[in-house]
Amino acid sequence: MTLRVVPELYCFDMSISKSYFINVLGFSIKYERPAEDFAYLTLEGVDVMLEGIQGNSRKWISESLDFPLGRGVNFQWDVTDIESLYRNVRSKSADSIYLSMEAKGYQCGNAIITQKQFIVQTPDGYLFRFCQDVK
Repeated sequence: MTLRVVPELYCFDMSISKSYFINVLGFSIKYERPAEDFAYLTLEGVDVMLEGIQGNSRKWISESLDFPLGRGVNFQWDVTDIESLYRNVRSKSADSIYLSMEAKGYQCGNAIITQKQFIVQTPDGYLFRFCQDVK
């Protein structure tokens, strides 16, 4: 059995959110359902679904949607070229950087694994942590 997690993130303004994911973070559109204000995006094998709050699809909303969305969770994405991604974010949306690039060691069993990482906050308030292991 294979388990894949594909988060579905509600957005206040789909055009702003989609533009951020595509033009700043480098995701591409796998498919869209414009009538439902929905887009399925992908980057290096990682998928995310965006859905406008005002769209015509079914919604699973348990509480009021206030900014920032995604409180209490951050999404970690392992990437292959963190330096290039960080440069792109800095040049196109520096104000979205929540945590600047750093190298951080984490205890993993008997070893310490060091990662380069940075965190962005999307226009809707979700925290995305991009990581790459340091060899």
